[in-house]
Amino acid sequence: MFNAVTSNPKSFRDSIDTISQLIDEGLFKVSREGIKLVATDRAMVAVVDFKLSSAAFDEYNCDGDKEIGLNLLNFLTILKRAGTDDKMKLELKDDNKLEITLIGKSKRKFAIPLLDISKEEIPPVDQLDFSASMEVKAKIIEEGIADADIIADSIIFDLTEGVMKMSAEGDSSRTELVLEKGNESLLSINTKSHVKTRYPLDYLKKIIKASRISDVVKIELGTDYPMRIEFKGDNVSFRCILAPRVAED
Repeated sequence: MFNAVTSNPKSFRDSIDTISQLIDEGLFKVSREGIKLVATDRAMVAVVDFKLSSAAFDEYNCDGDKEIGLNLLNFLTILKRAGTDDKMKLELKDDNKLEITLIGKSKRKFAIPLLDISKEEIPPVDQLDFSASMEVKAKIIEEGIADADIIADSIIFDLTEGVMKMSAEGDSSRTELVLEKGNESLLSINTKSHVKTRYPLDYLKKIIKASRISDVVKIELGTDYPMRIEFKGDNVSFRCILAPRVAED
């Protein structure tokens, strides 16, 4: 048995919206503690780690661990039907359908089938050892990504002691964003050594949509090493591991 009710479906919808940019199907693990999803995109470039605490719901009932396989685009289409004043109820029906009820001026019900999704072999991302980290206002990272997208299809993160740079170069153009320690948008920066790594912009443009969860982002990285980018909101956490682009195509 699983059912949950929230009077604020926006946080859940925004999370699913971001996840669906990266993966099209997901195997959610539902427990008494909440809802979790760990999945990789088909190209094995990004790993999504999503957690939504049971405390995020007004009502939450789960009698044991369950796995719910969903087509995320179908699920998101229904979540977007929720109005600002609607309550949303999720309920597992007969272990083969998820029923979504939107309760406002009327009561609307949707049912989507559960998918038989095999468990993925997830890279051992918990064993990553990052040599640099920073906490930044998400808006600044958004601006750096948007600037770089005008110039190229990848972006370089360059961290030295007290300084963070984001840059991109095209055939004859270049852009650079610089934040130094003391700037109110750079909340913290820690580096064991000089770090410089290139990452694909097409993924970062999707991942940064999680700024709807939190206006502060934590980024951990190393030279020619994966990036871990994390957004934490009230009772919700979205983390993504992104592989570096070691060499240009």
